[in-house]
Amino acid sequence: MSTDNSKNEVEHFNRWSRTYDKSWIQRFALPVHQDMLDVAGNLVAAPQSIIDIGCGTGQLLIKASARWPSAYLVGVDPAIGMVEVARSQTRGATICIASADSLPVADSSADIVFSSLSFHHWADQTKGLREIARVLRPAGCLCIADITMPDWIAKIIRRVKVKAPVEMARLLTDAGLIVKLQRRSSTRFVLLTVGVKNSGRT
Repeated sequence: MSTDNSKNEVEHFNRWSRTYDKSWIQRFALPVHQDMLDVAGNLVAAPQSIIDIGCGTGQLLIKASARWPSAYLVGVDPAIGMVEVARSQTRGATICIASADSLPVADSSADIVFSSLSFHHWADQTKGLREIARVLRPAGCLCIADITMPDWIAKIIRRVKVKAPVEMARLLTDAGLIVKLQRRSSTRFVLLTVGVKNSGRT
């Protein structure tokens, strides 16, 4: 994705931020968020630190806070409008203006990293996944939910940023994560991909 396209997308979400929580996309996102929380919770029972990349207005962080009230929550989003709304309704969370490929988070500091329906917007998906591998603690998990497509379509449309399951798994592996799970979400066109950082134990 070109720099101009990335800027245009950020501006689009800035404009959308004030009405985003009332839009049709919330009916689409709600079951996806529940799937993500359940999958991540099966791998990390009591996370101390959670990051949501592309946090939007903070809806997933609100749900994560209810599930894990003692966890330290961080949300990042490149759209200042989304960040402002998230800050107003996610009390106790740290919300930053940032993109996936430059996370304002220390090495090995997160137990869970979420990305809900934002991966196909990332300007540099490869660099973003490497950043996530950097910030995850050993045995920490990344849970990505994103729009997907069949392998045969992905082979035809090679430059599209929406990934087929095989390609998504390869990207996580290349970033140094171990793919633990891939399955369709309860929302039909969304793929859940979960990667875990090697704990170093044999």
